[in-house]
Amino acid sequence: MSRPIVFAFNAAGAGTAARVAAATGGESSGLAGRVDGLDGRFDDAAAAVAEAFRAGRPVIGVCAAGILIRLIAPLLRDKHAEPPVLAISDDGSSVVPLLGGLAGADVLARTIAGALGGRAAITGAGARRFGVVLESPPDGWTLANPEDAKSVTSALLSGDSARLEGEAPWLAASDLPLGPDGAVVLRASVEAGPPPPGGLLFHPRALIAEFDRPDVEMLDAFDRALDALGLAPEALAFATAPEGAPIHHGFVDELNRRRFPLRIVEQRLADDDVVHGEPGFRIHRRAEPASPDETGRAAGRVTVIGLGPGPRGWLSPEAAAALDRATDLVGYEPYLDMAPERPGQRRHGSDNRVELERAQAALTLAAQGREVAVLSSGDAGVFGMAAAVMEALDGEPARWPSVAVEVTPGISAMQAAAARLGAPLGHDFAVISLSDYLKPWDAIARRLAAAAEADLALALYNPASKSRREQIVDAIAILRARKAPETVVALARSIGRDGEATTVTTLGALDPDMIDMRTLIVVGSSRTRAFARSDGRVWVYTPRSYRES
Repeated sequence: MSRPIVFAFNAAGAGTAARVAAATGGESSGLAGRVDGLDGRFDDAAAAVAEAFRAGRPVIGVCAAGILIRLIAPLLRDKHAEPPVLAISDDGSSVVPLLGGLAGADVLARTIAGALGGRAAITGAGARRFGVVLESPPDGWTLANPEDAKSVTSALLSGDSARLEGEAPWLAASDLPLGPDGAVVLRASVEAGPPPPGGLLFHPRALIAEFDRPDVEMLDAFDRALDALGLAPEALAFATAPEGAPIHHGFVDELNRRRFPLRIVEQRLADDDVVHGEPGFRIHRRAEPASPDETGRAAGRVTVIGLGPGPRGWLSPEAAAALDRATDLVGYEPYLDMAPERPGQRRHGSDNRVELERAQAALTLAAQGREVAVLSSGDAGVFGMAAAVMEALDGEPARWPSVAVEVTPGISAMQAAAARLGAPLGHDFAVISLSDYLKPWDAIARRLAAAAEADLALALYNPASKSRREQIVDAIAILRARKAPETVVALARSIGRDGEATTVTTLGALDPDMIDMRTLIVVGSSRTRAFARSDGRVWVYTPRSYRES
């Protein structure tokens, strides 16, 4: 389960929020202007709750249940993917799990109620009667046929008894009606096979895959061995790879797809529980579920993310999840300031002119088993840190063999500007940075001229700074020599942030003094149009069709 976030909506609930955060290992956040003294604060309740929910974080509100219901309702899609959502009274006396019973909401409610001396208002019939949710087994276990859990629970609630086959202490200790002659079979086994008719099959995650060669070929051999042994793939707890071994990206991708963690070990595991071995890997079978945290260290991962142009609503759920799980954030100082504070996270800020060194530092942290998020604004793949991380990997391919690398898509500044303006990039366009820090001005000038002569719309990044004014004057001259003076030009400044403004003008009337580093320039093609509606709003678009009207 991800780290919970506890929202306090008024001062009366601040103390309870802090206690809940301490009891759950989560973080507390208070409504700005009303609540002080917590780990963080939020200005927009809907945006803050949506960000946490989409990132899969348990959402706990110290507030009336109705507040959370209204905030969460527009986000509901799939009960199997919903994180826990709980409402708690200001005094902590009532803890109400609203959503996420399949993700541990009831267990979380009981934990919180115990810490606060309150009462967990469990409303699910199975959880209330039996103390377990059969569809949501505890950590270390998986259910092979979750689609049958509802009917099995209904049968037990209607008076049927159950027979436990195999060892499952959490079922044996529950209030389920267990007996040797029970009609409903609850089977616990690492063996593969069909579920019992009318019953459920639970697999303890008690198998460990130890790879000497962590590549796709060995993973295929492992799958064949499991099949020959009659063992269930779902019973795998984790895989290991030796320190310093090159790990094939397809191997990591496949483990991630199966949601099996990879641990890096300095020496081989003991031989006493090996059930299969061949060159390249071994299979261990433990007597009970195995925890990956007890063996070796995490493989480490670098996730390159784009924070979007500014608003939290423009942060993708994938990026929000990466921010939440990160132990370390690496980035240019102003971008770190854009990321929400997380208790326990370490922040590594640097100047904007050391991108390669920043990428190398992030990979080095990940090689120590850290979960590292490298931050860019906008989309990390558009004039962002993704290229620097790729360059670091390409330059020293053997330096970080066990580190997994991911790049998440984000909303770029040009996308945000285009959305505010209408559709100026609705047809073919080019994207050019006017900064000559990392490339010579001659190259920029040639590209500007070529794009203008090709009659492409243009999105121009990094147009000017306080000390760099000459280039924007030259750029405008290059464009004016190749485009008509009535060509539509839009200036989008600080989109999504304080001071947001858009200006629509023409190439002939464009004044360089209106432009700074916070401005993204959109230069239209010969077909780009601007028009005003009755409300005075000016829209800009480039038609997709080249048919003559």
